[in-house]
Amino acid sequence: MNDETRRRIFEYVRPLAVGLDGVTNYGDAARAVAAAENLAAKIPGVDRDLLFLLAVFSGQEKWVSRMGHGSRTEIFLESLGIARGTIAALLRGLARLATAPKTPEERIVHDAVLLDSMGAYGIARLLAEAYRERLDVLEMAAAIEEAAAQTFQTEAGQALAEPRRQAMRAFAARLRQEHAEFGPPP
Repeated sequence: MNDETRRRIFEYVRPLAVGLDGVTNYGDAARAVAAAENLAAKIPGVDRDLLFLLAVFSGQEKWVSRMGHGSRTEIFLESLGIARGTIAALLRGLARLATAPKTPEERIVHDAVLLDSMGAYGIARLLAEAYRERLDVLEMAAAIEEAAAQTFQTEAGQALAEPRRQAMRAFAARLRQEHAEFGPPP
C-alpha cells in the first residue's frame, strides 16, 4: 500500500472520526497507526497493510459494520486495489479488536489503541469523559485505576504501558488523598 493510498484511506475515515462520542477525534486514527507501527517494528511477518487498516479503522467498528456501511467500506477499499482477503481480515479483526484479538496484527493494534488510554494522555482523556458523564472525584479515581489495570497482548505494549500504569495509579491515589483532605468526615 503506497502513501497515496494510505492518505485516501485517512480521508475516508476522517468523517467517521469526528468526535460523535465527545471524546474521539480524527487525530486518534493517526495516533493508532503510529503506535501500531512502533509496536510492530521488531515483530517479523506482520502484514503491514492489514496493520495499517486495523489501526486506521479502530474505533469505527460500529459504523463500518452497520448494514450498508460495511459494503461501502469494502467497495471503497477494493477501488483502491486492496485485496479482498485483506478487507475480510479487516472486518473480522475490527469485530474482535477490543476484546479478543487473535492475529498478530490485531494484538498489536489492540495494544496501540490501549496505549492512548494510559499515562498522562489517558488521564486527560478519562477526566474529560468523566466530566461529561458528571462523575464525582472518587468515581474518576476508580475509572483511572480501572484503565491502569488493562491487559496488553504484546510484550512491547506491556513495556510501554508499565510507566504509564504507574503514573495512573499514583495520580488516582493522590486524587483520593487530596479529596479526603478537605472532604466531609467519614
